[in-house]
Formats: sequence, structure tokens, C-alpha cells
Amino acid sequence: MNRDFIFIFSLVFTVISCTSHDITSNYEPVTGRSAEDHAYECEDALGPLPRFSCADAIEVPTTKDGVPVTFPGGEEGSGSTDPSDCDLPWAFGMACQTGNRVGRYQGLNVDGSENTDVVFITFCRDGGLGVIGYKFSTGETCFFSIIDGADSNNTPLPGETGYNNSWMTPQVVADDRCMNCHMADPFLHTPAIDQLKIPNTDELLVPITANGPYTIIGAEFQQPITANFDNNQCVSCHRPQCTTHFQNYPLDELVMPAPFQDATNFDHSNIANADRQAIRDWCATLGL
Repeated sequence: MNRDFIFIFSLVFTVISCTSHDITSNYEPVTGRSAEDHAYECEDALGPLPRFSCADAIEVPTTKDGVPVTFPGGEEGSGSTDPSDCDLPWAFGMACQTGNRVGRYQGLNVDGSENTDVVFITFCRDGGLGVIGYKFSTGETCFFSIIDGADSNNTPLPGETGYNNSWMTPQVVADDRCMNCHMADPFLHTPAIDQLKIPNTDELLVPITANGPYTIIGAEFQQPITANFDNNQCVSCHRPQCTTHFQNYPLDELVMPAPFQDATNFDHSNIANADRQAIRDWCATLGL
């Protein structure tokens, strides 16, 4: 799962005094487990996996001044690296990219009924498919990605022929260091993503989990790291995030601004400077 499959939710948080809470397990690479091994492990926590398909996903609009725009194709797809070329950019990678699709599946119980405690979010780009599964009550989270060239519209379920030939092994997925971007939350929110709502509702397609529980299933994966920050306005709603990947906004490494409107012109230079610096200082101790 390359970084383009990482759903973009990065809100940043702060400290005047902080106590670190490392919720990582001792991380060591694990070899030999198959994609199907990981799928069954995830099913033990999240229930049966749905059949994921990019055909079910919704295309993310790309507009400029409210008018749909298109861009010439390139090695990374069709888009522009200039965040000012669209109204609601992505946080990293190609700022204004067309053709990206996002889907949502309700979790399932063993009897096939819906499990409202579990959700799966898919991200589709240039023939690829990435998936995040999340259990609200426990925070258990799984990351999946199909192998390059696999059919993103017809993926096999665990136990079906070809599963291991379609999905990456957990070690390959983990080697992309999902936690570096998905540190504060399993789901990443940007102006681009948050255009999408569940059909016929005002609810965002990609859930906001804020300070809900969060752990990653699979010994191959590094666990999220977090800290408690006292009297810090940046972390009043969510956990801290450390990354240098979200480069499409003229803020700093502590992103995103709220509100998302006019994000590329948002001046935060005199907002919570001490709190933001406290987070930077904490991030610098993590060696990410």
C-alpha cells in the first residue's frame, strides 16, 4: 500500500507539559505470513470481510471555483501538484488529482447481518485498492492493499481461489509504515475527502473517530504512538500527529487547519505557537 492509498486525516495537537503514552508493541518484522493469514486474523476481530470493489466507490470531485476540472495524465495519474489548481486539495501526493474513488462498507456479522460497530473504507486510484477496517468499540484496525495489477473491481474473499495472488502480505503492507501517517487516527480527512457524504445523509463518508480507541491488528505493524498534552489547545479534540508528508498546505508539518474552507490561504502564523512547538519537540523524540 503506497502512500497514495493512505486516506488523509491529519489534525495536529499540542503540549505545554506532556506525558508520553507509547501504545506500541515491540515492533519486529514478521516473515512468512500470507495475505490470507492476516485476513483471517482480522476477521476474528472485525467479522467477515466484505467483497471490496472499486465499482462500489464514489468518485471524489475535483473542481476550481466550483466548476469540474480535468488535467493531463502523467506517471502518477491525472492531476496537478499545485494546490491552488483546485478548490479542495489532497494533503500529500498530487494535490489536485482526478479519478480517485472512496467507498464505505458496513461490517458484517457471521450470519450476514450488518454490524454497525465495524466499518471498512476503500480508496481506489489508478487501478489500485487500499482498505482500512475499524471497530469503533475496541479501536481494532486492519490495513489491506491489493497487489499491483490485481482486479480492483472483483477481489476474492478469504478462502476463495487466488486470494494470496490478489492481496499483499501483511509484511509488505506494514513496510509502508501505515502508522507514520495514520498516527492520530485510522482515517485521514482532507478537504478533498470530506466532500463525500453517505448518500441521502449529512454524515461524512469517512468516519471521524477523534479520541476513540485505536490499535492496529497484525504483529507486522508498528502500533500508534500518542501522548497526553496538558492545557494544549491543539489536542483538545484529537491525538497528536507527526509527519512531514502532508505538504500541500502552506502551514507547516502540523496540519490540517480548521475550517477547511480557503485552506491554502489560511494564515496560522500567530496561532498556538507554543502549543505547536511543544508537539514538534515531542515528535522529534520519536525517531519517525
